[in-house]
Amino acid sequence: MSTLLAALKTERGRHVAGAVFMAGLSASFLFCGYEFIRSPAESIFIDQFGAGAKPYAIACVPFMMAAMIYGYGRVLSGYGAKKAMAVSMLGSAGFFFLAWLGLGHAGKWLAFLLLVFKESYVVIIAEQYWSFINSVLKDEEGKVFNGPVAGFGALGSLIGGFLLGKFAVGLGTEMFVGFAAAAIIPAMVLFWIGYDRAGEPKPAADEAGGKKGHLHLKILAENRTVLFIAFIIFSAQVVATALDLRFTLLVQDFMPLKDARTAYLGTFWMNVNIFSFSMQFLATPLLLRYVPTRGILTAIPVVHLVMCLLLFINPTLAVASTAFLLFKGMDYSIFRASKETLYIPFSYDTRYRAKQVADAFTYRFAKGLTATWISGLKAAGAVAPGFYPALGMVFSAAWFIMSFPLTAKSRTSDGG
Repeated sequence: MSTLLAALKTERGRHVAGAVFMAGLSASFLFCGYEFIRSPAESIFIDQFGAGAKPYAIACVPFMMAAMIYGYGRVLSGYGAKKAMAVSMLGSAGFFFLAWLGLGHAGKWLAFLLLVFKESYVVIIAEQYWSFINSVLKDEEGKVFNGPVAGFGALGSLIGGFLLGKFAVGLGTEMFVGFAAAAIIPAMVLFWIGYDRAGEPKPAADEAGGKKGHLHLKILAENRTVLFIAFIIFSAQVVATALDLRFTLLVQDFMPLKDARTAYLGTFWMNVNIFSFSMQFLATPLLLRYVPTRGILTAIPVVHLVMCLLLFINPTLAVASTAFLLFKGMDYSIFRASKETLYIPFSYDTRYRAKQVADAFTYRFAKGLTATWISGLKAAGAVAPGFYPALGMVFSAAWFIMSFPLTAKSRTSDGG
């Protein structure tokens, strides 16, 4: 089963494809909606507080993430993965709908809360897609299906970014908050159908009902692969935060008007998703097929190390946007598709519970901790522009070093 076409010629391949591609189509709606909220939330926040205040909002994200992941774990224990997914999506849609209604009345702190929630909900739901896919696929199937399936998410993001860039000035930034709520509903329905087609994954008897904990945190100590994934996610998101904050400051300098800034950001994210979409359907399947996982996962931080160095030397919006685009485009495509294959052999709790902590919480915790640190430095005095790319270089190097033990052949047992 070395190619997608070969997989689709088998009965199992067609059955698997029907389930995971339904999940992929669902993801296209989810990430289209995320594009509708990502740039507007950023732009509304900048309008109310200024880009310099963004680290304070990001510092609050881990607290919201912890509460949401724990709540997800409780629902997962009580009702299973399919209903936990529905609760996550409907709850997010409801929040954005209420935010859309209240933006003109609730004052600036709703803008703060909107940014914090925007940073939180999407990673929790995104990990549920991968928990489902990793439960349905076998190891070799993951190398075949992961790229194209994730490409549906990139396609949705591309469409969302295009629509935002084209219509934000005419319709207004706030209108897209309501559109974000609406886009989640078909995403939930399609994902539900995907679960019905594949059959809902079930835990082993000793993990059923959250017997080992609603989050089963012991897996992080017992499973070295998951532990190193968490370390690498942490390092990667420090790099991402450094690039994000530098990019945001430069965008504020060059784009002072809110709607024009929203349109620029929408176009930027559309370009990120064009790159990601191209990677998913063209490069990722070939790389997963012909390049060892170690080669992929060690090469990615080298690219970011070089881009951070270029930004340090030449601190312009063009270089900052290119560095941030490459990070996000590769994070959404080849990094994600290759990393997810490591989860396939592991237990239900590893895929559905520990994964939320190792991937989703660590993803935002690293961003929040970095933002808190930078906020402290800013409170003590000015932060030099070169600090951001320098921080990115340090953690890109740490990421590179940790990729070797992550991909060692001995890291294959599941302690969960």
